[in-house]
Amino acid sequence: DRYPSLQEVRASGSSGLPDLHLDIHVYSAEPEDRFVFINMTKLREGSQLDEGPVIAEITPDGVVLSHQGQYFLLRRD
Repeated sequence: DRYPSLQEVRASGSSGLPDLHLDIHVYSAEPEDRFVFINMTKLREGSQLDEGPVIAEITPDGVVLSHQGQYFLLRRD
């Protein structure tokens, strides 16, 4: 994987990350058709969560988020 998981980032001692739950994950080859629900909020690439992180990319494996300069993957389960 290109990005560490949320759990790996937390395990490495990074604090300040909010609780994030990927409720719905819709990936498409067409970027405009991709969206996710995180913490029950619908988001698209480029959107910012109320909790702070920004949706950098929606991938087949989950969502790449950026928070305070750090990128990590919130995996779909």
